[in-house]
Amino acid sequence: MHAQIVYLLAFCAVVYGNFHHSIADTNNLSRQTKANANYSVQVLIIGAGLSGLEAARLLQQKGVKYMILEARNRSGGRVWSYRSQSGHMLDIGATWIHGIHGSIPGGLLSNPLWDLVQEAKLSTRPTEFEDILQIYPPNEVVSNTDRLFNQYMSFIREETRTNSSKLSLGYYANRFVTQMKLNNKEQNAFYSYLNHLIESNEGAELNDIGAKNFLDLTSVHYGDEHIFHKDGFMSLTNYLSNKVSHIHLNQIVSKITYNNQSVEVRTRDGQLYHAEYVLLTVPLGVLKRKQIEFSPSLPKWKLDAIDRIGYNIFEKVFLLWDRAWWNSTEFYFTRVSSNPTRMSYWVNANKWNDKPALICFFFGKSTPTYLAIQNRSILVAELQQTLQEMFPGFVIPPPSEVHVTNWYEDPFSFGSYSYISTEQNYDDPIYLSEPVHDRILFAVHEEKLFVCFMFMN
Repeated sequence: MHAQIVYLLAFCAVVYGNFHHSIADTNNLSRQTKANANYSVQVLIIGAGLSGLEAARLLQQKGVKYMILEARNRSGGRVWSYRSQSGHMLDIGATWIHGIHGSIPGGLLSNPLWDLVQEAKLSTRPTEFEDILQIYPPNEVVSNTDRLFNQYMSFIREETRTNSSKLSLGYYANRFVTQMKLNNKEQNAFYSYLNHLIESNEGAELNDIGAKNFLDLTSVHYGDEHIFHKDGFMSLTNYLSNKVSHIHLNQIVSKITYNNQSVEVRTRDGQLYHAEYVLLTVPLGVLKRKQIEFSPSLPKWKLDAIDRIGYNIFEKVFLLWDRAWWNSTEFYFTRVSSNPTRMSYWVNANKWNDKPALICFFFGKSTPTYLAIQNRSILVAELQQTLQEMFPGFVIPPPSEVHVTNWYEDPFSFGSYSYISTEQNYDDPIYLSEPVHDRILFAVHEEKLFVCFMFMN
């Protein structure tokens, strides 16, 4: 989010400085384009998520004529908060603000997203390390995992000084386990710990995450991670959407035609929009799936960056009860397992909003297949069995409500958020954010690869 805001500020300055002439003075794509265009604006923003809404607000402050096209029937994008029948506020999409501090190299002393939260006077609470990681079942083996994790990170840093940058965290984890001669119990505890600290944050499995770039791009700590414990993350996008206008919902962009002077955007329902600039804020998954046709095609350097940057699958299952049957005060539960990518990482929502709910995270390439073939009752039974193993001796009643996310099949996201893949080059995020012909500008959410302020877990 940091990189996005910096980019948008620069973008607004450049665009505002160049609006000394009228749109009528520009060279149009064709006479037919101008004749058939339903709308003409200076800047057309594709997507009404956080990036698109904040871009609109900044442009509005500069007096720039803009319009937002949003494919969904609501604003917010992958920020979506839903109130259940029992009154639970469920963040179906984004949940955390990952750090309140800024980046000195980036020139900002605080996270601009956090600045917005303060401006809007929204209620949040920090989730500190003391809230984290009650491991079940508890035993003496897991007490050494924190020390092993630090040794593992040092091992990777030393190994990647000379080895290929394309090797994965999983590759080095396996080498580390062999070198340390860990037994089966120690290995399960170690991999479960990595699942909690790395895989759950990246939303990807260790074998898919590039080791060298992961260390280089995630080595800075940005302070406390806050959560919207009362009204959900959507309270922030609602605040922004109330500050801007000209949001057109249910407008699915199908084609963008551009040259050095202007841009034409066509939607599936046949609407034409004409602009001097287009600011594209769609999820990376939309670009990867080639849901928008570009004419001419995007340059190879842009397409290569889109292909190489990882894009994950991260889903949640919410289990709600009328009362909390557990007595633990920890924020996170991690189950030690030989298969830690499934039903191993849980969040105690009761910790932050006093609503009896547990959230189980699913991520990795097998997640869509697993959730798709599971009957809801079978899935709930497996989750309850897992909880029973974690909390032996407790009587666990059936949940009163169950909610399952499905971002992978969402036609306007095709997944959740980006991660640092083994194929990614260090400068791919730069290429992803570069304009094309100085007409199509990119403020894609996945610029979190520079500074990880907000992502969808």
